[in-house]
Amino acid sequence: MPNCRLYLVAPEGIEPVEGSRIIAAALEAGDAASILIPAGPRQLELAKHLKPLSLAHDTALLLAGDPGNCLKAGADGIHLQADPASYAAARAAMGVDKIIGIECGTSRHLAMTLGELGADYIAFSGVAPAKNGTILSWWSELFEVPCVAFDPANEDDAVVFMREGADFLRPPDTMWRDAETAALTVKSYNQLILGTLK
Repeated sequence: MPNCRLYLVAPEGIEPVEGSRIIAAALEAGDAASILIPAGPRQLELAKHLKPLSLAHDTALLLAGDPGNCLKAGADGIHLQADPASYAAARAAMGVDKIIGIECGTSRHLAMTLGELGADYIAFSGVAPAKNGTILSWWSELFEVPCVAFDPANEDDAVVFMREGADFLRPPDTMWRDAETAALTVKSYNQLILGTLK
């Protein structure tokens, strides 16, 4: 298995039945480490549709922002904005076996703080490829906690992020246009990972 995998993020407001069909096509097309369901009024409904799919494809089912919904849906974990108190409350509610990922923007201080507290991954957003490297290369060189390049990445940026040590990549949100596009995107990005890291 390559040391970088796909981190899929379902679009906000996606309709649960049709959304599940499109996400199923993505998961059936190739390896994906996780699928994150954004917060919203139908988050729990979509999560319940996706739970058997995620189990069948060994893909972690993550929910954004609500430990209660995570537990109700039997999801694998939660994705939170960086805040030590929110992390502590989620860990107390969910226990040590659930995944808790933290989005830190480009804050080194928050990333280090939440990593030390026990976050299972750190997601960096607002990262633009730079000649002297990005926060991804700094993190991967110094810390063992996995990192996510959380912004949707085109193929050129994805290659840069992989070479800088990103453990997880998010493909472009255009992948969710329909089931065929979702499947093709997962296939092409897995090929990109293999070609870049072999």
